Amino acid sequence: MNFAFTFRSVWPRYYIHHASITTSTLSPTRSKTTLFAKRTIATKTHEKPAAHAFYDDKIVTYANRPIRPVTLSQLVRFGQPPLTKESLRDCAQYARTELPVRLARRVRAFQTLPFIVGTNPYIKEIYKLYYESFESLEPYSHGRSPNDDLEYSEKLEDLVDRHADNIPTLARGFLECKQYMHSQDVAAFLDDMIHARIGIRLIAEQMIALVRQEQTGDTNNNSYIGIIDTQLNPAKLVKQCSDFVAELCEFNYGASPETIIDGHTDATFTYIPVHLEYILTELLKNAQRATIEFARKRGDDSPPLPPIQITISHGQEDISIRIRDQGGGVAEDDLNQVFEYSYTTVSKASEDEDPSSIFTGMAEMAMQSGIGGPLAGLGFGLPLARMYARYFGGSFTLVSMNGYGCDVFLKLKHIDQSMAELEI
Repeated sequence: MNFAFTFRSVWPRYYIHHASITTSTLSPTRSKTTLFAKRTIATKTHEKPAAHAFYDDKIVTYANRPIRPVTLSQLVRFGQPPLTKESLRDCAQYARTELPVRLARRVRAFQTLPFIVGTNPYIKEIYKLYYESFESLEPYSHGRSPNDDLEYSEKLEDLVDRHADNIPTLARGFLECKQYMHSQDVAAFLDDMIHARIGIRLIAEQMIALVRQEQTGDTNNNSYIGIIDTQLNPAKLVKQCSDFVAELCEFNYGASPETIIDGHTDATFTYIPVHLEYILTELLKNAQRATIEFARKRGDDSPPLPPIQITISHGQEDISIRIRDQGGGVAEDDLNQVFEYSYTTVSKASEDEDPSSIFTGMAEMAMQSGIGGPLAGLGFGLPLARMYARYFGGSFTLVSMNGYGCDVFLKLKHIDQSMAELEI
């Protein structure tokens, strides 16, 4: 039996420096021992074999523990003014014990991917990021002193910052690996990953915000309970997101359409601003890009471009936001695909080209990038926006008038007593 061949079929090749070793070159009593001894030291210089062992007992132990969901009312109660040391300690204790479990589960999810997918540089980067985040936070789950809350909060800030670009990075990875996984399997993995990611970020960001409030002494006189804004004005946030996307359009296209905001512009409700900001930014990217490109396609891109109209309605239990553009709409055949991952209306290279050539895809994404991240083309914007809208019981509906434009309807529930028992 050729041990070298068997070993390569199980372990990545970079673990073996002497691939030609066989039983014919080893003594009968030392062949297997010598070969496996080499594996423990013959690694790439830039790898971390000890820290990134594929099957880590600690990871498995934590991943097998049950998730302890926190309800929205509990999350609010952690920061209910006036903020006390006891409530902050409760929030910290929950985050310390829960986040390592959720991070370990994400690591295990990556380990279930097909080997060739897991070795993709983009996907491997995110896998290592989750592994390192688990290693960083796990020591704090062992009954450390409450005085470490500030230090732990700084660790969480680092986690949030380092994971900020997870989604576009994963998008690039799965675009390159689409021929190695069924689209349904990719969708199931991403749905689970993104839903878990939202929960992890909510728990971490609530802890960060509460520690920050305690440090600044601002615990009574504002509308925030941690990251939850009890007086969020949608019109103001729409204006901020619109201005940001307009800058992206000016940078990429040299022009941007006007945004008109009407309806109940003075309305306020209780919500998490970062969620709504993400949804609005993705939808406005789509609307403004489509408006500009459709106008150019018709040869009518001279100013003024058709405006984006955003109407806000304040209902008894929800806020409704309609975003209306004149970007040509979505073809009837494409309507069923717009919420699929990696589907995009941005023009792509010929499908006849070699799918293994990553250079074409990289060039496309470089052309579609702007200040602050991709403007369009990765195909994750709409499915993610819908997932964020639905996370707190809202809805997301797209209506297309092919050849004219699209209306997108957002319904967002007030985060109050009616949503108190929603689990995160």
